[in-house]
Order: sequence, then structure tokens, then C-alpha cells
Amino acid sequence: MEKTQLALAIAGLALSATVSTASAHTMYNTFTTTASSQTDGWIRVFDGNGDAVATGPESQGNKGNFVPWVGTAGGALPYGYAGSSHLNWAAELHSIGQTLEISRADALTRYNFAAEIDTGAGAWLDEGHSAQGAPTVVGPTGWRHQTEIGLIKSHIDADIVLRPSVVDGTGFNIQNFGITVFRGMDTNTGNYSHHGAWNCPGCNPARPFTQDNPFGTQGLSYLIHDATVDANNPLVFRAQANQIYSIYLGGAGVGRWNANLADYRLNITAVPVPGAVWLFGTALAGLIGFGRRKAAAV
Repeated sequence: MEKTQLALAIAGLALSATVSTASAHTMYNTFTTTASSQTDGWIRVFDGNGDAVATGPESQGNKGNFVPWVGTAGGALPYGYAGSSHLNWAAELHSIGQTLEISRADALTRYNFAAEIDTGAGAWLDEGHSAQGAPTVVGPTGWRHQTEIGLIKSHIDADIVLRPSVVDGTGFNIQNFGITVFRGMDTNTGNYSHHGAWNCPGCNPARPFTQDNPFGTQGLSYLIHDATVDANNPLVFRAQANQIYSIYLGGAGVGRWNANLADYRLNITAVPVPGAVWLFGTALAGLIGFGRRKAAAV
């Protein structure tokens, strides 16, 4: 009997280690804007026009002072980020079963800082109409201005489940989100512009959803996208241990980039890959069976 109890104890320890959540955490950029329709997430501020006011756009992402972060060592950029593209948040997962929330409420709870976690209803892909309601020449288009960019790193192989939702009572009720996942993070240190379109199949040249290195970035390779994501219809992607992934998120097909803004929350969960579930179940069954056989022989 003691052998059986030992086997079960070992299996229990393995399971508890798998679902531990002690090391998971979120990180946020402290840059904020005066108007919610402006681009947030600038990593530097700089006074480029001599008016004694340093701004994010004047920095072009590569000049001036770095904006401090919360949740990182010494306020540094997460994961040694060296690109010039804007960046809003980062998340780090250490084991299967962990769930993190990216939101203003999470930033307040963890760091007593109200991070600017919002996006436009048409940031990932607008509805294809002008401000006057007329169809645009190029059709539906995504816009850099209100697209949120985050980084996710998992320390174990896992399927990462992304569930975005609009925070109740804030802004326009975005009916669905678009999310694109890229492998890697921006390494371009050249001038960064927050103007312009992306996700634009009707543009010339076309900028399809599967385009690598959007926004003039470098080091990003397309992995997966979905234009109909919400809390009940998540996007799932396979993450390799210690690989960093860039998440581009915004409202899809609901409004224009500079209108219909809303705070959002993003739940991030690490779940076992199907093969890992089968292997764990097999190992657990074998471990218990071994203990039973040894106990029966006593």
C-alpha cells in the first residue's frame, strides 16, 4: 500500500507543478494620451519641434527618453525589446493552467497604475466606409493608430488561448475583435510612423492579413489571424517554449479607426497541446498502475 501511495503522491506533485500560477505576470507601458483617439504605447518621448513638450510621435520611436514600464525590472522594456514600433503590454506564462488578464483594472490592481488599454472598433479592420458613410475605394482597412500591440512569452510548449472582450460601460460595444499573431518582436530601430493602413487587401500594393512585418517592423513572421474573436470565440495558437510572440489586436468590421473607442480586457490562458495531454494521461496511468502492481506483490 505504501508503494501505491508513493506513486500517487509523485503524480500529484507533477500535476500541482503543472498548474502552478505563482510566476505568471503582466507588464504595462506607462505612456498615456490626452485624447483616446491618439496612438498610445509609444516607447519614447522627444521634443522634436522645440516647443519644450516631448511627445511620442516626435520621438519616431527611436529618439529621446524611454518611457518606463510597470512590471519589469527597473522599468525597462520587456524581453529586451529594441524595436521602434509602439508597444502597449506584455505577458509571461510559466506553466500550464495559468490565466492572465490584460486590462486597465489589472494594471491598477498590480501596480496602482491606470494603463491605457483601449482600441478602436475598426483598428484591426474598419467597416469600409468614410466618416460621411460612403464606401471607401479600397474597402475595409485596418489602421495603425488604435491597434494595440502586446508581447506574449511562454516558458513551456502550450496552446495559448486569447479571449478579448469590451469592458462593460466603456465606449462603443465592439461586436468582435481581430487578432493577428506574429512570431518574434520588432527589431527595426529606424523611424516609426503611426500613420497609415494595414490589413488592406484593396490597397495598391495590397497589404493582406498574412503580411509579415506590418507597420514597417522587422523580425515578425506571420503565424495566424482571426477577424471574429471574442470571449466566446477565442483565437488559439501553438506557442513554443521561450519564443516571444507579437499580438496585434483591435476591433474588426464595426467602425472607423478614430471612432467607437473602448477599453478592453484580454484573457490569456496556457493549455496543454493535445499530444501533451495524452502523454501526461498515459504517464499518470502507468505510474498508478506500477504502484498497484507493486502493492499486490507485497
